[in-house]
Amino acid sequence: MSNSKETAVKEFLKLFHTAKLDLPSIRAALAPDARWQAVVPLANVVYGADAICAEAERQYRIYKDCDCELLNIASAGDTVFTERVDRVRLIEGDRDVITNVAGIFTVNDDDKIVFWREYWDMLDIAGQIGISGEDMRQLMDTQIAA
Repeated sequence: MSNSKETAVKEFLKLFHTAKLDLPSIRAALAPDARWQAVVPLANVVYGADAICAEAERQYRIYKDCDCELLNIASAGDTVFTERVDRVRLIEGDRDVITNVAGIFTVNDDDKIVFWREYWDMLDIAGQIGISGEDMRQLMDTQIAA
């Protein structure tokens, strides 16, 4: 059974997983004080809708398109759980990288994303693109100051 919070997350994922970011729409889907942790527990938390948009824009300089296959979605209260497969095409080397992701979203009463955190295997991705785990960690380290 779908609800408005699940619908908000589905719509947000459509905005974020595309060939070209629509930053105004992404910003509108986020609470002003939203937080994002791109790789739990390794990446720093990014604070604020503007900073999240800036970090997303930075990450999109690495790849030219991104697709998300939503496998499962469930919710309890203000929390929405997603299981998906993400595919990106890297600019350098023009190759696909595929990863399984568990994304957890906290959504407020206005159906805005308040906290977005992602769990995925960085070493799997590092192996796919041919870099070390430490290089992958640096690549995914958020660049936006808190």
